[in-house]
Amino acid sequence: MKRFLAAVAAALLAAATPAGAEVVDVVVQAGHEGRPASCAPNHVRACNIGASSAAGREILWTPIVADAMTARLRAAGLRVARRPADYPEHDTARIAIFIHFDGSEPACASGSSAGFPPSTSHAFVAAWERAYRARFPYRFVGENISSNEEHYYGFHKVDAPQKMLIEYGEITCPAQAAWLAPRLRELGNLTAQFVIGQLH
Repeated sequence: MKRFLAAVAAALLAAATPAGAEVVDVVVQAGHEGRPASCAPNHVRACNIGASSAAGREILWTPIVADAMTARLRAAGLRVARRPADYPEHDTARIAIFIHFDGSEPACASGSSAGFPPSTSHAFVAAWERAYRARFPYRFVGENISSNEEHYYGFHKVDAPQKMLIEYGEITCPAQAAWLAPRLRELGNLTAQFVIGQLH
């Protein structure tokens, strides 16, 4: 029955989508990927290339998570639009996930958080928070903790009932970065498993 309802929902989405837009189950965006080269062609004024520290760079970490997540979702039979930071397409999906890591000055003042627009179900966000808090041993600093999270530009690039920006942790905090760095693919798989659970 769930598969039938999913097929009906996909058909309705396709019928309501403008010509040229892609209809998928999930959009996965790797924050900052492709910048700064992608900014000018896509008319991006605030060309933010992400947080960095001695442990690594956000712009290099987000694609690893996004690729692992995409591979797991596709292996489960889901249609995925894998997107970089800036792109011309406008997608229609059931769920959209935007992957990021935080940075802070002073270091270790931040942690994990989630950003989402008013149209997203809080139950969806809360389910993610429960799943991630069970794994992440550091701070969860809240929801929509900044204007950039609540009004993330990527939200406008996709029509989806559930959209969420995930900050997996603070890359500028040595302890958090040391935990995150060897687990990037694991984070992608964890997020994919969460999405699969929400769709089935």
